[in-house]
Amino acid sequence: MSVALLLLLALQATPTAAPVITRYTGMAHARGADSILYREVHYRYGPQDDRHELVLYLCPGGKAFARKTLAYGSDPQAPDFALTDARTGYREGVRTQGGQRTVYVRNAGASDTRSARLPATGTAVIDGGFDAYVRAHWDVLAAGHTLHMHFLVPSRLRYLRFRIVPQDVHGAQHPRVLHLRLELDRWFAFALPHIDVTYARDTRQLLQYRGLSNIRDRKGRNINVVIRFPTAMRDTKTDAATLEKARQAPLDGRCRLD
Repeated sequence: MSVALLLLLALQATPTAAPVITRYTGMAHARGADSILYREVHYRYGPQDDRHELVLYLCPGGKAFARKTLAYGSDPQAPDFALTDARTGYREGVRTQGGQRTVYVRNAGASDTRSARLPATGTAVIDGGFDAYVRAHWDVLAAGHTLHMHFLVPSRLRYLRFRIVPQDVHGAQHPRVLHLRLELDRWFAFALPHIDVTYARDTRQLLQYRGLSNIRDRKGRNINVVIRFPTAMRDTKTDAATLEKARQAPLDGRCRLD
């Protein structure tokens, strides 16, 4: 019996498992406001070594206005990604071709796209890869140690040096959560915008994000938001048809967030 025939029989005898697709939702509010500014629905799918994610951004009325795709590949801390916002035409992302990585951005109202090659660095963190970075360094952060990394800022077309500083290390105020602050790694960081994230200590899941969003207002400024991720809307299984519907959903550029 030939090797090819043996392989064919083995494949026929092995049932094909349906891909596991999980979904979770974030509710974004403007700082100091109770009303929902927008929702972001995350779909994660694919095997562990080739994870993908699709994020659909929805107006309060339910219409989609932006979409982001991420391909984590072998380096979940630094995925390729592509974000498109139909309200303004803003685009940003990272792509890999022939082993070379390129960051690009097209500002609202611009006709051209700016781009630059990215240097290789072992501490690179890109977009949604921040969550993977936190999970990979959880014990160090939970022990109260500050970590330093290169975080990509697409609008600058380059990495900037950032640090993650644990807050309320001993959980005196909130023992069930881990508070982390992402800030520029400079002595004057206290005077600059920062990002605060809150994780559940037992599940290591993101509960809240507070800071500048990757969604911009019509003047091109990143919106300052608080995004909460309700546990009841976390890691719920969905099907391929729902994922495809999110992938093909038309983006409505008339949605106003400001």
